Amino acid sequence: MKKTVIFLALVLTSSFWSCSDFLDETPNKSGSAYIYHMDQLYGLAGNFNLYRAGYQWTDLIFRGDGVEYPPYYVVRTAASGNDYQIWAWDNRYLSTTEGINNTTWTSVWNAVYSYNTVLENMDNVIQTTPSVRKQVEGEALFGRAYFHFIALVQYALWGEDAPGIGYRDNTSPSDIPARETVKYTLDRIYQDLDDAEAALTAAGRTQFELARNFRPTIPAVKALRARIDLYRGNYTSALTNANAALAGYDYLFDFKNDTELHTVYETSNSISVLDPTNSTVVSYLPYRVLTDALAKGAEAQAKHPEFYLPHFSDLYYANRQLPISQSYYALFDHANDERWKRFYDNNYLVQFRIGRSITLPGQTTATPRCFTWEDQQNIPEATRHAYLRYSSSSGSSGKYYLLGLTTAEMYLIKAECLSRAGNTADAATALRTLRRARFTTTAAADAIGGSVQEVLDERAREMTELWRFFDIKRLNGAENANISIHRQVLTDVSDVTSAQNVVIAPNDSRWALPFTFQQILLMGWEQN
Repeated sequence: MKKTVIFLALVLTSSFWSCSDFLDETPNKSGSAYIYHMDQLYGLAGNFNLYRAGYQWTDLIFRGDGVEYPPYYVVRTAASGNDYQIWAWDNRYLSTTEGINNTTWTSVWNAVYSYNTVLENMDNVIQTTPSVRKQVEGEALFGRAYFHFIALVQYALWGEDAPGIGYRDNTSPSDIPARETVKYTLDRIYQDLDDAEAALTAAGRTQFELARNFRPTIPAVKALRARIDLYRGNYTSALTNANAALAGYDYLFDFKNDTELHTVYETSNSISVLDPTNSTVVSYLPYRVLTDALAKGAEAQAKHPEFYLPHFSDLYYANRQLPISQSYYALFDHANDERWKRFYDNNYLVQFRIGRSITLPGQTTATPRCFTWEDQQNIPEATRHAYLRYSSSSGSSGKYYLLGLTTAEMYLIKAECLSRAGNTADAATALRTLRRARFTTTAAADAIGGSVQEVLDERAREMTELWRFFDIKRLNGAENANISIHRQVLTDVSDVTSAQNVVIAPNDSRWALPFTFQQILLMGWEQN
């Protein structure tokens, strides 16, 4: 049996497209492993780290309207680094910073490379059973389609005739695909999903398995199709696929009765609120954190029972420094929505970004984390909070965002499709089903109708501010929603009076992230 080699060290290179020199070298035993048996491909296709490694959607959070950098906050926190430049739509910065490429572009193609390795080697290894072979094939086809869509949303405009990202269906470093159109990329994604469904069905992988939710099954295929259909405005198909996914698995986790995944948050009255003269502590702001969930980190996420497929994105650049926007803050029922009380109502940014140590009159030692009178006047309630739910693999607090695919997302897709078809009563029923697992009381949960706007508002609350880029982009494309991004950007990050208004119109080319200059040279593609 001829032995096939996979170069595992590829994932350590700076770019998927720049590895030809590496592959020309003689591999050493520490950087490569022989693949000779289907069990190895089974392990590679089902490697849960493929859906957890990398950041992948990190930078998109800065491109929507769910976060805000008011001029005073920028100056007060000296926010002149990566997070601020990305938030300000500085495409020159994005195209010259290789780290951006590593977080959103390279990590996607590393995953695609792994799946292509599986597909290329399936007939070159010792076989086990036909069902295992079909399972591995279906899982690899699904993963390849999944990550191509992740890249497509970020690096291409919405229109079918816009430049896409091509389709990478082999592991040859010199075979850089033509960019083609968005439609071409989408057609290839859908074809892989069709083939994945056929293979998984032949393998008997038609039922969802919570214990192995990192291995896609037919409900996960339906869920991904529903997400892509929604993005494209294909609402009839999106509804069909969302219903099919929910028919396979529809569990919703009841936040108000949580005794395992989130438990109760710990309150620490450690933020000292000062009087108008900044001489006396008049009250304390609570800093709240779900300590148990943070301690469990990725383990808690992997056990989350709403996932068809667990995929997480770490906030590489934000590092929890971005406050939510006023508009996003206003969407929540702060008294009854458990999502607000558990994941946002934390005063995290006052604790770690705004509070300062001050030696008060009559004291000999400094009081830490003082919230000064000036800061109180200029930093509104919304700007004091950030999303805080799970810890990252590095052990730092609250940096993971959930990218799905979840049962909650399918309820939202179902509701939106029903509403757009004029069936607002059933849309409201779908929303209330979801909200009853999220709100303190049934009365508060049921206080919603089934209009499209109500669905979109609920989607923003459930999917977090990270997803607003996805939603604004699809709404502008599929619905001509004419949503623009308005921001005040400082020309001098140390001067609050230097703010200038920046508007990103719906047809702005910057809705597609730029490639780095290195990638442009390597791929031969035109810049976005």
